[in-house]
Amino acid sequence: MAIKFRKNAIKFLEKANLEDAEKIQEKISQLLYFVEEQAIIPFTELDIKKMKGDWEGFYRLRIGKIRIVFTVNTQSGEVEIFTISTRGDVYK
Repeated sequence: MAIKFRKNAIKFLEKANLEDAEKIQEKISQLLYFVEEQAIIPFTELDIKKMKGDWEGFYRLRIGKIRIVFTVNTQSGEVEIFTISTRGDVYK
């Protein structure tokens, strides 16, 4: 399973402090493990929710005040990290 980051997600990671960047990396690694090994999206284990409205088809992973918005494409075997930001900014 491949992982793909959009530009704004990479920018957030570059600006994030080391502690937040490590937490984000750990959660993304856990997400990939569940998707690859168990072929599931771990909703309860990683605090993931399906998004609605304009964000239909995306998922939200919560890490404290940080949100990761992503999609999973099982056909291409890819997890795409669309954006990473704080709660107030991610849905704009």
